[in-house]
Amino acid sequence: MVCLLLSAAVYSQKIMTEGTVQYKITVLEKGNNPAIADAFAGAEQVLQVKGYKARLDFRSPLRTQTQVYDAQAKDGFVLRQAGSEKYLITLDASQWKQFHKRFYGMQFTLGSEQKEVAGYSTRKAEGKAPDGSEITAYYATGLSLLAKGYDPAFEGLPGLPLEIEVRSGGVVLRYEASEVKMTMVSSGTFEMPKSGYKVLEFKQ
Repeated sequence: MVCLLLSAAVYSQKIMTEGTVQYKITVLEKGNNPAIADAFAGAEQVLQVKGYKARLDFRSPLRTQTQVYDAQAKDGFVLRQAGSEKYLITLDASQWKQFHKRFYGMQFTLGSEQKEVAGYSTRKAEGKAPDGSEITAYYATGLSLLAKGYDPAFEGLPGLPLEIEVRSGGVVLRYEASEVKMTMVSSGTFEMPKSGYKVLEFKQ
């Protein structure tokens, strides 16, 4: 009976095959790392998905970073820009895991607490990374993605995380979805740029 109930919950989820999620980032505590905290002041994050592909854009007044992931090939690339400097790093499947090793394979304890975020019912989950960082996530129980693995920290969650609180080294950050839009996304959004970036080799 339990298996049947779990299966029903999974199949009742809506798969977000194409769309955008806008996250607002708030610095809740600066701890002993005000410089790190200041790097997130006024920042935002945008997730775009199309089928098995996902693009995660982080933008702040100091820098921008883009991660593009293909969940079928399990590889991707990273774009970074600070001032006029622009860099491209390509990552195969193994390198993608190494790039995210801080949170890769993170295990969550699923709780019963619920709240509404961006119009979706979410459930609380608590996790701890190998380096001691702690994450509280509220994930949408009725919304999932084909592009699982775009952020390995949340690959094991049974739904899309819409509110995330990260506590590390005294710094506390909150990512909160302000809008979820089921809208068309151009295929070009996920293409690697052919020029304009200095190509760097990934080093573990």
